[in-house]
Amino acid sequence: MNLEREQVVGQAIKAGLIETAEDAVELGMGTIWQRVETRAPRANKLSHEEWKKAFRAWIDSHPTDTPLLSDEAISRESIYEDRGL
Repeated sequence: MNLEREQVVGQAIKAGLIETAEDAVELGMGTIWQRVETRAPRANKLSHEEWKKAFRAWIDSHPTDTPLLSDEAISRESIYEDRGL
């Protein structure tokens, strides 16, 4: 497998596609980076203002009429009552 890769790199150098074997590595890394970029989530490509707008829309999509828990329900004693603390 390595011999085949060396032959391909040698042919690319002879054809003037690259100058050194290191150029083949850089070209490969560039290709990998492009693939990562195309598969990256869309959120990474939004501007700051677009992201804020989308985030606010997501926040506003949640119901606001959920009943709140009582103070007793969220007290330390209520939460840890089974542990004997």
